[in-house]
Amino acid sequence: MISCKQLFALFLILVLDINANENIIDEYKVEIIVFKFKNIETNENFINELNLPNRNVINLVDPKLFLNKDALSNFPKNNSFFSNLLRNINPVKNQQTSSNDEIKTIINPKNWYRESSEIDKLSKLYKNIKLNNQLIYLDSKSWIQSIDDENKSKYVFLENHDKEFGFFLKLYKKRFLHLDLKAYLGINGEQKIESTQNYIKNYESIINNPGEADQELEIDIYLPKKFESIEISNKAYEKTQNKEATILNKFIDTKKRIFNEEIHLFDHPYFGVIVSVSKI
Repeated sequence: MISCKQLFALFLILVLDINANENIIDEYKVEIIVFKFKNIETNENFINELNLPNRNVINLVDPKLFLNKDALSNFPKNNSFFSNLLRNINPVKNQQTSSNDEIKTIINPKNWYRESSEIDKLSKLYKNIKLNNQLIYLDSKSWIQSIDDENKSKYVFLENHDKEFGFFLKLYKKRFLHLDLKAYLGINGEQKIESTQNYIKNYESIINNPGEADQELEIDIYLPKKFESIEISNKAYEKTQNKEATILNKFIDTKKRIFNEEIHLFDHPYFGVIVSVSKI
């Protein structure tokens, strides 16, 4: 027969295990496709307007890369640009070996919420939508993020003025994963956005072990003092048209419990949104 002490010890083990699991930070890849229907078959009058979030909203980031325009020509001819740039860095061979089971994926919050057009899970649906003459493809996006509890989680906001659509997507944890989607056709206008970088920094402090000293590599980069920088981009230049806000009466506003790697379709008589959330 189990004694009271044994029951109490078992209870403590369970509680500690639950708390440990709550502190685990997982990464998820989010993919989303937005499209419109060509032939609208409805007589419904859409009177109600979408209630937009006025706080806890961040946006996707698009990190920019700049090149020193003069750096390629201002170094001595016998040294290349990269040999000067990295001349004080010496590779160090790690003598320690680890088995595959011991290798752990390093979570880097700096990679979170980076806007991407790379679609994997929804690739077949993406192709089918573009080939379907009854549908108008609007856009597709993906990014990596963690999923927090409902009170701490943020809406990810994206709006396209040229194609006149936008969405707010919030993922959060209760007992299960949940999704909160607010998508619309039209222009929202001004939206209060919080700093995505500040939100990410909160996770960095959790991930970094405060008991260990930070191991930083000091790198001296040799560049001319005065230089002109040019942006490097693999995207075609697109001029965004600034349009006035419209009435947002064609919208999807839904909350749903979801599971890992599921694909969800949310539709409206005028448009549809497909969302996939997959644990990395």
